[in-house]
Amino acid sequence: MDRVKMNPHRLSFGLAAVSIALAGIAAIAPPLQAQQPSTLAVPERPASLPTANEPTRSGIVDLSETNSPLGIGYIIPSDLDFLEAPEENAAKLEAGWLTDIELPLFATPAGEHWGWLFQGWLVPNGQSALAIGADAAFAMVRTQSALLGFPILESRDDGWLRVQYTETGSAWTHTSYLDLGNLSLTFERWDDLLSNAEQLQFRQAENAQVLRSQPELSRNVITLVRNDSLIEPLEVAGDWVRVRVTRPVEGCQALAGARTEEGWMRWRRNDGGITLWQAAERCG
Repeated sequence: MDRVKMNPHRLSFGLAAVSIALAGIAAIAPPLQAQQPSTLAVPERPASLPTANEPTRSGIVDLSETNSPLGIGYIIPSDLDFLEAPEENAAKLEAGWLTDIELPLFATPAGEHWGWLFQGWLVPNGQSALAIGADAAFAMVRTQSALLGFPILESRDDGWLRVQYTETGSAWTHTSYLDLGNLSLTFERWDDLLSNAEQLQFRQAENAQVLRSQPELSRNVITLVRNDSLIEPLEVAGDWVRVRVTRPVEGCQALAGARTEEGWMRWRRNDGGITLWQAAERCG
């Protein structure tokens, strides 16, 4: 099968003129009467699939290494115990857990069923299955040092989630479908991740940001925080996080003359871009 790269509205198969339209997914108005979770039926699962496919990591873009907005949160496995024994569970690390999920995708909330993320394959209805990362370029986001998840661009009160699966492509699924596979999934918001984090780091290592006395852009500057700082979250309020900053440090060790100050930093920009998140390496 030829390797292809998908965009949000079309999947191209080599030189064949086969395409699947996902028109308007980026700007869909919610239907007047969406199905409720109690009435949601599980679409017919793919038939005659090969065995579960282990995704090819080199074909998956980690959006955390780009400047792309990352939505409002992400979906990852509900049970992360396998991260505690990485050597024994190497096959599940990074995006390996996709071999155990079965997630239906829809063109619109409560609309036409479009296909599946199924045991490491992307399966558009009526088309050949695409091996994630090998036949189809995917996009995910790092949520922990050894774990990638799918960004969630939108969530609705009735349980519908818009899942990003390529750099520009997305589709809808529902929270009631997150338990269909051998591995249950969970939807988490970025602000919850920051609230529960022990330490934060800049999304881009070269970033720096002003520490402010109040969570607002005004003449309230305390100091400039660079990546030679230990940043501990204390409270999240909207797009701001109150932090305790110790600097300068080398790793977890405060250097001579280090100072500790508290204040507010902005973790999410107006365009949805995230500047701060959970540190990959933690002290203590």
